[in-house]
Amino acid sequence: MSLARLWAVLAALLPVLAALIANLSSVDLAYHLRAGAIVLDGGGIPRTDSFTFTAAGLPWVDQQWGAQVILAAVYRLGGWTGLVLLRALLVGLLFGLIFVACRLRGADLRRAAWLSLAAFIVAAVALALRPQLFGMVLLALTLAIVAARHVRPNLVWLIPVIVLAWANIHGSFFLGPLIVGLAWLEDLHDRAPNPHRLLLVGAVAAAAALVNPFGAEVWSYAVGLSTNAQVIARITEWQPTTLRTVPGMLFFGSALAVAAFLARRGDRTSWPTLAWLAVFFLVGAYAIRGVAWWPLGAAVAVAGLFGPGAETAPARRAPAGSVRLNAIVVGALVLAGIALLPIWRPLDAALGAPAAVVGNAPPGITAQLRSLAHPGDRLFNPQPWGSWFEFALPAMPVAIDSRVELFPARTWDEYEAVVAGADGWGAILDAWGVTVVVAAKGDDAFATRLTAAGWRRVHADDDGSILVRGDR
Repeated sequence: MSLARLWAVLAALLPVLAALIANLSSVDLAYHLRAGAIVLDGGGIPRTDSFTFTAAGLPWVDQQWGAQVILAAVYRLGGWTGLVLLRALLVGLLFGLIFVACRLRGADLRRAAWLSLAAFIVAAVALALRPQLFGMVLLALTLAIVAARHVRPNLVWLIPVIVLAWANIHGSFFLGPLIVGLAWLEDLHDRAPNPHRLLLVGAVAAAAALVNPFGAEVWSYAVGLSTNAQVIARITEWQPTTLRTVPGMLFFGSALAVAAFLARRGDRTSWPTLAWLAVFFLVGAYAIRGVAWWPLGAAVAVAGLFGPGAETAPARRAPAGSVRLNAIVVGALVLAGIALLPIWRPLDAALGAPAAVVGNAPPGITAQLRSLAHPGDRLFNPQPWGSWFEFALPAMPVAIDSRVELFPARTWDEYEAVVAGADGWGAILDAWGVTVVVAAKGDDAFATRLTAAGWRRVHADDDGSILVRGDR
């Protein structure tokens, strides 16, 4: 195996290893598992909330139902280990497709691998197992098809099919028609034959997004979520990207690197390529969550600047020793991946998962809640744990979860008043019928205030406390 081919293998293999090492955050994943199970059990796609007591019965545009079904089906077949393998597969497929798209755009093996790995480094913080990861894979597939449009022109008609599936999986589906539009601009500039066919493909793709249980409402959902003032104010990842966060530093650092490359390369960069980079830069700058999309689009755009068949050096036969060494490196990484599989880890009985696999899930608190739960209990919870408690304790409705857009502004105001101890906080708990409270370790003042008001602390550990009403 030559060094260039080693880089090509590493472009997918290193992201896969990283996916096996990182835990599965339950902040979004857990409620998606519960919703997917409802569909698999014949309950249909949820259209109103039944997981919380503050939003019970309110409309829920569950646009991501397709991803939920896949996640729930994998969980039923393979448990948490199956979900770990699914994420590793999706991550490997994602950056493998980016590598292929870079090659099709003109980069050689080594450059394509470097661009793919650079995209992985910038996007790594966004690779949690949730519907967005499926959307990123579909984006990469669309990029690869667009990159191949001149050698396999009929492949572009797969894009409407991809967007149809995408619109039932994640709200980023609008990026599919957008990519087709950017490719159309390139073909106009390059005077490619029949460039306007891409306009038809884009129009059909946009129409295909309407084939979903909610119709045109998915478009308003996608736009509304990213412009919802309540979501932006309360969720960090929907706030504008800044240098004060690690994703922001990676984003602006990579954008600066691209700008430096364009300035140093000598040749003038075509305006369609600049438009391509500008669109994905704006997506990344608009919100921290948009950083996930920038490196994927930028890597493929930059790959097109190397020219068809560009090579970093004349092809040479690799020495036998280096071929063996490269093969050993790949073999060692494969063995490392096998060793990282969760099946070798002890079981965390409280979580029902191998140790260190599930994040944002307090094991001691979860076990204690199971033992003390009564019919009719209502749980006031820290927001990051809401999704986990919905999954682990489906009979105990929670106050708040990670579906921020679902809850009215008044609900959020009252929730924050309770945590902060504002006037009337006890009356809010009474009005909501809360019987059990979980306070995270950082909310010691909240727990102390509850105790002073007559609540009983029944459990405490390194994650936090459980308190129940004094008359319960």
